[in-house]
Amino acid sequence: MKKRVLLGAGMLLCAACMERMDLSTDYAPPRLVITGYVTTDTAVHRIKVSCTTPYFGTEQPRSYSSAEVQINGVRLRAVGDGEYVTDPAFFGVPGETYTLDVWVDFDDDGTPEHYSASAVMPALHRLDSITLSSVQLGTTKPPWMVIMHFQDLSGPNYFGAHLYINDTLYSNKMQRYFLNFFGEYVAEGQYIHFPVTSYSIREEMRWENDEPFYVYPRDSLTLELNTLSGDYFEFIRTARQEINGGNPLFAGPPANVPTNLSGGAVGIFGAYTISRKSLILPPKEEW
Repeated sequence: MKKRVLLGAGMLLCAACMERMDLSTDYAPPRLVITGYVTTDTAVHRIKVSCTTPYFGTEQPRSYSSAEVQINGVRLRAVGDGEYVTDPAFFGVPGETYTLDVWVDFDDDGTPEHYSASAVMPALHRLDSITLSSVQLGTTKPPWMVIMHFQDLSGPNYFGAHLYINDTLYSNKMQRYFLNFFGEYVAEGQYIHFPVTSYSIREEMRWENDEPFYVYPRDSLTLELNTLSGDYFEFIRTARQEINGGNPLFAGPPANVPTNLSGGAVGIFGAYTISRKSLILPPKEEW
């Protein structure tokens, strides 16, 4: 009997309607994968067009470098390996809707198929400051929690946060990226003093493959607060569960990972705002 799994099995935190599909995991055909996002940073933004591989296959995913890719009717430039980029002056505006359109001949019949997704840029939650709080009560010694301070805005809000240590992105893996959801009854309109629990700052932290990562006095910490579109939040949350369960994302059929793309493609097109604040670690005598 064939095993079967569900893709996009309902949104727990997002009001957007997501596609529900039933996929066979043993010999399921490849699926087109489109991923990308829009942020409020003025920067090159990237869209990736590739495909899944058979669940028990060993081949690498194919990329598509001859697609036409547009965001709000503006064509993106192909840079190879299935990547398409915006102009460096591009940035997203809170409250605006961004529509991604992709035309690609996925089935090799000579006629490009059309795939589309839309995302609304959330309202910007602007960080006022970040501080450190010692886990050891009554002291200023590490390990520290990073506390972020900002004004919450009305409505349900979906948050993510990156951590930079000096110029190094510590949260460079999906599993280390901070995620949290504030419903309308959690902190509606309040001023927030919120611990970023994913990041415990200590003298010796852990990197990939459990390698040590050392923190020194006078190092700088930068927290990047992201307010995420709901479907993008749910995609990251569910994809992280899939990865933690041992399945490389899109190595085979992406079971239970929601998509907002039309036309039978999988992946995500999201939007999020960015606000950053930094601090300097205290001198050693204060540890």
